[in-house]
Amino acid sequence: MSFKERCAVRFGRAARQKPLISLCVPVYGTEGLIGRFFESVLQQTEPLSVETIIVNDGSPGAKELQRIVKIYAKRFKERGLPLVFLEHGKNLGTLEARRTAVNAASGEYIAFADPDDELPPNALRILYEAASASSADIVHGAGTVCGMEDEPDARIAAFARKAQNVYEGVLAGGEILRKFILESAYNGFVWGKLFRTALVQKAYGEIPFTYCTMAEDMLLYFFIALTASKFADVPADGHTRNACTYFGIRDTVYNYRINTGISSRRKITDLASWQKVCSASSVFTIILSYLDEHPDVGSDIREAVKALGRAYYADNLKQLEVCVAPALQAQARAMLEEWWGGEIAG
Repeated sequence: MSFKERCAVRFGRAARQKPLISLCVPVYGTEGLIGRFFESVLQQTEPLSVETIIVNDGSPGAKELQRIVKIYAKRFKERGLPLVFLEHGKNLGTLEARRTAVNAASGEYIAFADPDDELPPNALRILYEAASASSADIVHGAGTVCGMEDEPDARIAAFARKAQNVYEGVLAGGEILRKFILESAYNGFVWGKLFRTALVQKAYGEIPFTYCTMAEDMLLYFFIALTASKFADVPADGHTRNACTYFGIRDTVYNYRINTGISSRRKITDLASWQKVCSASSVFTIILSYLDEHPDVGSDIREAVKALGRAYYADNLKQLEVCVAPALQAQARAMLEEWWGGEIAG
C-alpha cells in the first residue's frame, strides 16, 4: 500500500485552482479545541484561496476528530475553501505530521498552525500581501499569547515576549540564520510566519525522519533558515532569484494559547508522556551532527546551537522536578539522561 493510501482520507480535494496558501495543522489530543481554530479560519475577513491540511498524528481522539472535520468540511466547501484530512496510522510526532502536510501542500506558500490556537481576522491576507509586496521567502508577523486557567502570569508574559520578537525589515541569505541563532533577533516559531513552499520542502529534505514533539519548531526553522542561507535557486513565479529573503512585520497574525497542547506544563503521570518531553534532545542531535558534517556553516553557529541545547536540557531538568509524579522520578531521570547523553548533558 502506498504512503498516500495509508495516510490519506481527503475531503474537498476535487480538481480546483491551485491555492495561494496551504495551511498545515498537525493534531494530537487537541480535538476538543480544533473547532475554535476552524472558526478562526472561516472568519478571516478577507478570505484568500487557502487550503487547510489537517494531519491526524495517531491521536487517541481520532473518531471525534473525524466527526468534527466532516462537519467543518461542509462549511469550508460552501466558502470554496478546500479542507484536506490526512491520517497517520500511529503517532509519529509533530515534526513528521508537518512533513506529511508539507508533502501534500499545493499552495505557493505554506503557513503552520496548531489546532488549539487561532488566527486573528485578516491574518492570512496580511501575510500574503507582505510576501507579494516584498517578494520575501519568509514573512514573519507577531503573535499574542493567552493562558488557560491557573497559568502563571509570569510564564504567559515571558512567552509573549518571544512571540512578539520579530526582526522588522529585510534579511537576506546568510543573515537569516545568523540573526536567528547568534543574536536571537527574532523567534524561531514556525507559526506566525508565511513560507514559500519550495523553501520548506527543500528544508525538509535535509531533515531525517525524527520522532519529535518538543522543540520541533527549533529543528524545522533552523533548517529553513539554513536552506535560505545556502540556496539561491528557490523558484518564484518561474524565475530564479539571487538570494532568499526574510521580511518581518509588526502586525499581529497569530493567537497562541499556552498550556493546552503537547508542550503544556501539566502533571506527567506516565513515562510515555515524559518521553515526548525528552524528545527535544533529538533536535540538537540532528543539528549538531549536520554541523559536524558541514563545518563551513561556522563554528560560532555550532557553539550557539550547543548553548541552546543546554538551555533545553536545563528546562527538562526543571520539568522533571516540577511536573513528573514522585513515583516516576527515578525512571524519568534515567530516561532523560539516556535521551540527552553526550556533549550537551555531559
